[in-house]
Amino acid sequence: MDYIEGETLEEYLKENFHNLTWRKKSDLAYQLARVVSYLHHKGITHRDLNSGNIIVYQNTIKIADFGLSKRIKEATSKKKIDLFGVIPYIDPKRFDKQLHPLDEKKSDVYSVGVLLWEISSGKPPFYVEGQPYNNNLAVKILQGYRESVVPDTPADYVKLYTGKFIVI
Repeated sequence: MDYIEGETLEEYLKENFHNLTWRKKSDLAYQLARVVSYLHHKGITHRDLNSGNIIVYQNTIKIADFGLSKRIKEATSKKKIDLFGVIPYIDPKRFDKQLHPLDEKKSDVYSVGVLLWEISSGKPPFYVEGQPYNNNLAVKILQGYRESVVPDTPADYVKLYTGKFIVI
């Protein structure tokens, strides 16, 4: 196993958020999207993207913890897919597999959207001091519960993480 220097995105945001400009936040978001796009282009899905396994070192994003990653063909051909990761970052379709066939690439993209929100807010999604995530949160997310847009977030950035950005 290789050692990667740096700190998790969650730690980085906690320590540096007050000094981050929108330019820097956008750069982090861009790097994250590029890395995930590269993985998908190579036929790899991560399946557990969250701010605890995104590393920031010298202003550069790196993705860690590939323990749950799969080649796309292998991941989509499996009959049984377990619930992985941290609840707020999980594609809601993963909570209700009977109604929604799971597309691992789209699930990674959903997680990236949640991470973009986290970059805009400086805190983990649905974070309440002293309260761990639980199944109730999973049910609420499945029913459409989402974080609110952070005030002063550029409109185009919001469109990116809410999936409403149209490329022409």
